[in-house]
Amino acid sequence: MKKIIILLFAILLITGCSSNKELNEFTTNNFYDAATKYDLEVTSNVENYLDIEKYADAHIAKKDNKINIELVKYTSEENAEEIVKSHIRSFNMLKSTGASEINETGKNYHKYVLVSNNYYMVSIRINESVLFCKTKIDNKETVENVLKELDLL
Repeated sequence: MKKIIILLFAILLITGCSSNKELNEFTTNNFYDAATKYDLEVTSNVENYLDIEKYADAHIAKKDNKINIELVKYTSEENAEEIVKSHIRSFNMLKSTGASEINETGKNYHKYVLVSNNYYMVSIRINESVLFCKTKIDNKETVENVLKELDLL
């Protein structure tokens, strides 16, 4: 009986990491509206991606050189997922004991959020678009408000 319960628990753990849930894709207009609502300035960020062949468009929302939320559209979902995995590897370099982490995959998205070492880090892919931010924990509320406006949290 114990083995059955342990097996069922393990299955729930494994299947709980992904779902058939789908997120609505964010657009540049949605991103602009959400960011400006919380006093972030949104501009094109294409100049930072000119050397990267896999991107299609890029924007950044900034506030006081403390918050930089980037939205980048890539040429394929595979390229976007590659970037999210790169973000996760980078974020995990700051991961410490007691860190808070969300790693969720759905039908059309991959969401990763890490709170660790006084940083709030997020990378969310929906189809070919990736929204990401790494900021000090003091800015977490503003970033989360923008993400909530985009129905990402």
